[in-house]
Amino acid sequence: MTTTRRPATRRRGRRGPAATAAAVLVSLVLAGCGAGSEASSATVPQEDRFGGTLNIGLAAEPNGVDAAVVNQVWRTAARALTDSLVFFNPETKEIEPWLATEWTVEDARVYTFTLRDDVTFHDGTALTSEVVKQNFESLDRPGIHSSAKTIVEGIKEIRTPSEHVVEVEFAEPNAAFLVSLSRAHAGIVSAKTAALPVEERQTFLDGSGPFYLEEYTPNQRIVLKKREDYDWAPEYFERTGPAYLDEVVYKIIPEDSVRNGAVIGGEELQFVYWVNAKYVDQLEAAGLTITETTNPATGTEWPVNTSSEILKDVRVRQALQHGIDRAEFTQLVSGGYDEAATGPLSRANPFYSDQSEFLTYDPELSARLLDEAGWSETGEDGIRVNADGDRLSFRFPRDGAAEQVVQAQWKELGIELVLDPPLDAEANEKLLSGEYDIAYWYHSTPDPDVLRANYGVATGSNRSFIADDDARGQELDDLLQKQNTVIEAGERQKIVDQAARLLVEDAYVLPIVNDTDIWAFQPSVHDITPVGLDQYLYNAWLSEQ
Repeated sequence: MTTTRRPATRRRGRRGPAATAAAVLVSLVLAGCGAGSEASSATVPQEDRFGGTLNIGLAAEPNGVDAAVVNQVWRTAARALTDSLVFFNPETKEIEPWLATEWTVEDARVYTFTLRDDVTFHDGTALTSEVVKQNFESLDRPGIHSSAKTIVEGIKEIRTPSEHVVEVEFAEPNAAFLVSLSRAHAGIVSAKTAALPVEERQTFLDGSGPFYLEEYTPNQRIVLKKREDYDWAPEYFERTGPAYLDEVVYKIIPEDSVRNGAVIGGEELQFVYWVNAKYVDQLEAAGLTITETTNPATGTEWPVNTSSEILKDVRVRQALQHGIDRAEFTQLVSGGYDEAATGPLSRANPFYSDQSEFLTYDPELSARLLDEAGWSETGEDGIRVNADGDRLSFRFPRDGAAEQVVQAQWKELGIELVLDPPLDAEANEKLLSGEYDIAYWYHSTPDPDVLRANYGVATGSNRSFIADDDARGQELDDLLQKQNTVIEAGERQKIVDQAARLLVEDAYVLPIVNDTDIWAFQPSVHDITPVGLDQYLYNAWLSEQ
């Protein structure tokens, strides 16, 4: 089967009255789901929105600026620096043109993209099919973050029949490819950036986005400057031309009290990401606007290392699953802003299914399962032991308030959770090394293939370390691989549902919560748009307070 995307109509120059009215309507819609008030967005003409510096507070150093290399930066600087081949419309859930004006798909195996012919990177070089080919090839090497690496897994050949046409052929069908390409960790970079050693891509990124990287000082700040020649935004934003803001400065301020004080003051900061729920009332009382954005994929989940001798036993894993009181967790950790997980996919994912029957809090069932698995005795410290005197103890790579809640819940069952975080710079490598019994993860691509990306064995990250002799694990992998070969949504849904059930019923992963990101910002900030947790600054602007 072949599907075709028709080219988008390119708009140039000033718009007439009808187009202006449509732009005002879109501004009203964006104001309701992004940052800004409806009144301001509706009454301030576009020509009066230009200028200013937006200062954004971050709680932690992101460890780089390239989302292909480091996690989470796709939600901040990387998305402002890079464009993608295609755009995921958060309202229609459809894939739309961006750097690619049209494409054809043959049996989910061969993807042919026609590129815009007017796009340049900040260094002045042009977007060509050869640059896109180099981008895809650069993602398939050690050190690239798994979220980006799994996008290009299985590519058989990349062809460039002309300067602005690129063909990508997979050995097996890949139904998730287009959605995956829309994300910031698949943002297209210049040939120079694509050729850099991975470690250098952490500190330098040259993209075609509406902003370019002016400065990156680790543990201090990231400075982005507007590209005056930017003119290829997705149709979704209903305008062309450069961004409104002159400059965006991300400031790393680890202390909650200092960061909150700065955004309340409104001079040093005007916007804060990832507000701790316990500060919401304080920030609202100070006149700040609060918005919430839900992760459209997996939420916070804890992959279980089934290569561990203890955790090979499904009864032990199921005891852990039923030993988590997720309702209590959400209240204690987020004040109820997050939602207790009801499956490995969040409700915001188009392929969500309710698997909550396998995620019930049932400490009595957990105790019976542990007894049956041979952990029926309790040591002097209250931790269960087996006949050989081994303690029921697991290592976990984080130590925060959230992890301490589960630690306390499991301790009541005689399970020890040792919180032993690695250095931040080593975190991603350590999570994939298998040295921890239980890890953590978070993925936000709005497609069910995130399950294969996370837990697939033949292709994927295999974060549960499923072995060749694990029959149920191999059954799971078959489902995860198969769903990505099926184009028809109803049939794909059935396969995803089976995989989701197996994942949680046999506790290869412990879904914890569907995360809600809380943003706080000054009333002067308008139209920051969350799109599947990618955050777009293209339409953001500042008004007088």
